[in-house]
Amino acid sequence: MQYRSGEQGTPIPVRSDRFYKLGDDWYFNVRGGKAFGPFRCREEAEKALDEFLNPAQDYTGNVRPFGSLRAQRWRRNHKF
Repeated sequence: MQYRSGEQGTPIPVRSDRFYKLGDDWYFNVRGGKAFGPFRCREEAEKALDEFLNPAQDYTGNVRPFGSLRAQRWRRNHKF
């Protein structure tokens, strides 16, 4: 069993890939169990995650959980 540095006896929780595909659409998860998407391809989801984690200084958009109207508008305005 694998342990984190300095955490004797506490195993590392099971990890899964942040990206996943449902049907033809790609999604990504962030902490707290929130899912974002749908995206047309994994690369588009990866770029959206990068923008979500590292927003540009002049970025005024807002990424919302998948399925919302804001998420759909955001995808239309941020072509990758």
